[in-house]
Order: sequence, then C-alpha cells, then structure tokens
Amino acid sequence: MDDMDNITGNSLQIAGATSLASLAAGLGCWLWLPDHIEFWGSVTMPREVGIILIPILGIVLTLMLALVVKCDPLCENLDSSSQAAMSVIVMSPSLFSPVLQIIVLWAAFTEHSVGTTPIVFLFSIFLVMLGGAFNYIEQNHVVGIRDPWTLSSAHVWEEVHCLATKLFMLAGLIGMVAVWFIPPGFWQLIFIGAITVVPLIICSVYSFLIREDAQYQYIVR
Repeated sequence: MDDMDNITGNSLQIAGATSLASLAAGLGCWLWLPDHIEFWGSVTMPREVGIILIPILGIVLTLMLALVVKCDPLCENLDSSSQAAMSVIVMSPSLFSPVLQIIVLWAAFTEHSVGTTPIVFLFSIFLVMLGGAFNYIEQNHVVGIRDPWTLSSAHVWEEVHCLATKLFMLAGLIGMVAVWFIPPGFWQLIFIGAITVVPLIICSVYSFLIREDAQYQYIVR
C-alpha cells in the first residue's frame, strides 16, 4: 500500500506541475489574446475561461483517477511494473494538458477555431499508451477490461489484456493516421468512438469465450 501511495503521490506532483505550466503559459499570453476563444467553429468562450479550462480539467481528472485507484483494494497488491503503468494512466490527463493548451493559444493568436482534429489525434496517442499499459496491469477495478470473467480469473485477465494490448495500440495508430482524412467535427467523433468501443467489445466477447472454454474443460476432467 505504501508503494501505491508513493506512486499516486508522485503522479499528483507531476500532474500539478504540468497543470501549473499550462496555466502559466495561458496567463503569460493574457494581454495578447483576443477577448474570446473559439472552439469547434461555433462555441466561443471568454479568454479568462479558455486559458484556465484545460489546466483545471487536467488536474481534476487526475485527482479523480488517483482517488479511485486509492480506494480500490486490488490496487494494494500490484507489482512494481503494474503500479508504474497505473501511474502513467492516472497522470495522462495532465500530461496532455500542456499540449492542448499550446493548441488553444495558437488557435487564439491566429484567430482559428480549436477543432476536433487535434483532440482526436491526442486521444489516439492515449489509446496507444493505454494499450501499452494493458500489457503490465494486473487485476483491478479501475483500468482494464473489467467484466465478470476477467475479474474472477487471473488467467482470463492475462489472456484478454494480451489481446487488448494489440487491439488498442492498433486502434490508436489507425486513429493517428485516419484523423487527417476524416471530416472534422461529428464524423471524427464518431470515428474515435468506434475505434474505442470496437476493441472493448472484442475483448469482452473473447473473455466470455475463453471463460466458457475453461469451464468446459473443467467439466470434462
């Protein structure tokens, strides 16, 4: 438990540092920004809101993930590799916040709208990170393919997440390339939803199938 507390604490420190850096960048550009920042072509925000939105979202999401991890009893017994992978996932909202902040500031300076393309591209990178983490994360109730079959069997969990690693990394790579060829807005959001949900469905079906196979072999024996 002490190790997990240390990793969670380190994650929060890094998250706080990146969020503060994002906020400092926005405040440093305050005087040169237009009065309003445009998002998605039709949504406008006062610059005061636009420059603090990303850092606040990053730290709030990181705090929520850290709290959930801390409350999960299964996270107390994770090995060091699993804990490290979990910490990367916990930090991910804040790790991406400086990049998003730069995109927002660039769009404001150049009087462009912040579209869905950079968001979908960054989310695709996150899918690759998530897939890599799946290869190390042990059973828990926070991150991973969590269904009755993976949570009841360590073997099923391991087999399913071996598949999930490949599927999510492939989905992320596809997303990083395909996003430049898909019309921004609605269709990009549908696309990113599809490449997220499809691997989840495949992994859940696979966990059911190998669980049923294990039960059949047990009955035959």
